Amino acid sequence: MKLAIVSTGKDLGAKIDERFGRGDAFIVVDTETMEFEWIDNEAKNASGGAGPQAVRILAKTGAEAVVLDSNLGPKAATTLESFEIKAYLRGDATTVGEAVDLFKEGKLVEIANSNVEEHSGLKK
Repeated sequence: MKLAIVSTGKDLGAKIDERFGRGDAFIVVDTETMEFEWIDNEAKNASGGAGPQAVRILAKTGAEAVVLDSNLGPKAATTLESFEIKAYLRGDATTVGEAVDLFKEGKLVEIANSNVEEHSGLKK
């Protein structure tokens, strides 16, 4: 499975970014082989709609799930659903590698709906 994690760096030791649509980048990991690629989040500086744009970036990578720090806005949640990409909370993980391990162990909680208001990523 391809799992995307919002990241502040370029490897599995990178910290998980606090924001989704305006996060710095994504690391997309094949959970079977542990091969990964770093994807710049070109949506991070968008004037609006960063969440849905970020989802489209992930969809192009073939990601089937994404791990988030905590927040998922309503437009991003709707777009994830339309691409059939599941979202999970990072749990106790602080790095990308830890998030992958917890995901593989079935210890991450799925986010079924948005949990913040629109434009929450702009408030940082």
